[in-house]
Amino acid sequence: MVNNTRTLAGPPPSNRAVLRRANRAFGPIVAGLIIDALDLVTFGPVGLIVGLPIGGLAGFWMGRCLNLKPAACWLCAVLAGVYCMMPFTELLPLATIVGAYARFMEGPSPEKEAAVETPPSDTGEQQATDSEDSVSST
Repeated sequence: MVNNTRTLAGPPPSNRAVLRRANRAFGPIVAGLIIDALDLVTFGPVGLIVGLPIGGLAGFWMGRCLNLKPAACWLCAVLAGVYCMMPFTELLPLATIVGAYARFMEGPSPEKEAAVETPPSDTGEQQATDSEDSVSST
């Protein structure tokens, strides 16, 4: 008398599917946290020297997590590099907020959009109506 609900929900997702879903859900936020952490580490005069290349690498990665086009990834890289290089931004979690906002505004995943159900056909209802009409006419 064991109730196995997994069989009702279908087979378990593959490891690759789970990683893809985790990257989609948490990738931009983790990338933002990393950029914000790098911004905190590159405070003061250190940030003026290494903020641009380190932040740029993290920004490019963030763009890839958001599935942006290559030109947009480079724009993210430049913006993140400048952000890590700017003074007095160490305690502002701007990159995390931007990553979460971008994911939120993206909408449903492509897999969900592909799985949208088609509207039910009216053939079953039409056949039932036709049979009722034939019965009532006799």
